[in-house]
Amino acid sequence: MNGWPSYLVGWMAFLLYSYETTGNYPRCVFPFIYRGKPHNGCITDGSFFGRQWCSVTSSFDEKQQWKYCETNEYGGNSFSKPCIFPAMYRNNVVSECLEDENNKLWCPTTENMDKDGKWSLCADTRISSLVPGFPCHFPFNYKNKNYFNCTTKGSKENLLWCATSYNYDRDHTWVYC
Repeated sequence: MNGWPSYLVGWMAFLLYSYETTGNYPRCVFPFIYRGKPHNGCITDGSFFGRQWCSVTSSFDEKQQWKYCETNEYGGNSFSKPCIFPAMYRNNVVSECLEDENNKLWCPTTENMDKDGKWSLCADTRISSLVPGFPCHFPFNYKNKNYFNCTTKGSKENLLWCATSYNYDRDHTWVYC
């Protein structure tokens, strides 16, 4: 018998697709602290095999929680095609990954998401800190929701802001982005 029967290949593809798009993967947190220095993207420092990695907390030094970075787009309904920017989405031009209600970052994979509806989850290497260095703390909690990027929620002037501690509701410290 040569290879796997086609129904098994189809079933495996479905399982992998379902796992990638519904799995609760930890997300890279940028910036993060490693060996006392802030990093705004995936790094290879300290990697045994030179593979890019990131912290999944704001300070690797404190919690040592990390993951290897996804270097390509994955999942979605376009079978992991790469992001296309700029693209149309909800009659607006988008030029960066978008955050969904589950804090996952995704991107259009065609020039017109409104027309084609095709998307992938963003590679970790495509994402970097929207605010260089301190004082933003990502993720931060505001009204019982975690934010991984600056937000306009709660801003009377509709300006981007972020918390400077993990829990804005408790500490009430923030800055404009």
